[in-house]
Amino acid sequence: MKKVVRALICFILPSRLAVCMLIILGDKVHKSVKIGFSILLTERLYLDKNVSIGHFNFFRCQKLLIRDSGKIGHMNVCVGPIRILMKSKSEIGNRNLIKRSPTPITYGISLLYLGAMTKITASHVIDCTRSIRIGNYSIIAGLSSQLWTHGYFHEANGPGRFRVDGEIIIGNNVYVGSKCVFNLGVKVADSITIGSNSSVSKSLLHKGMYVSQPLRYLESDANTAREKLIKVEVENLIEQVYEKKIDL
Repeated sequence: MKKVVRALICFILPSRLAVCMLIILGDKVHKSVKIGFSILLTERLYLDKNVSIGHFNFFRCQKLLIRDSGKIGHMNVCVGPIRILMKSKSEIGNRNLIKRSPTPITYGISLLYLGAMTKITASHVIDCTRSIRIGNYSIIAGLSSQLWTHGYFHEANGPGRFRVDGEIIIGNNVYVGSKCVFNLGVKVADSITIGSNSSVSKSLLHKGMYVSQPLRYLESDANTAREKLIKVEVENLIEQVYEKKIDL
């Protein structure tokens, strides 16, 4: 019930009045916070001083914590059992989609973490089946990049398949150009630039610049893939799931 009341307060009332009502409701919201006409259906809400949230955002998530001077732009959508932690002066721009399926499709805790002064710009797709952590002073720049923390592996014959999950970790001072695709279970080290239209399917462990490469053939099959993965043993999962650890 409290979530619904909070959502109505943020969507209907002007910013100053909405902040006062949230404080009365018991949320940890600084009086300097500015909230546009947005729907915030969260179980926990923590907004430090000088935080701003723009108009027409829809957040239905577990937790939204934004440290001082953090910012969320306009028309972002976040749905699913996700915990969002944004450090000081970090930003989520406009029209981004952040999503996670409910249990029993997913399991455990998933965190979207943005370090200090890190920014996700506009029109990106962020899949938080597992956690995504981005360090300080990094930027998912331009438009239309995709970060995927799950995928599927099909058997050689018949309808059989299983899901593979894995976290994504991006370090400090990383720049990601437009339309990049990150696959599950990768780590990007500090001080790296990734050119536009790149596919990040393996960890990038040495600082410098990385750009896209020609499509190439890699031999693989389902049985070989299973040998390199860890089966997820969680009760009531609706499908067969394996986890891929960070590729170092």
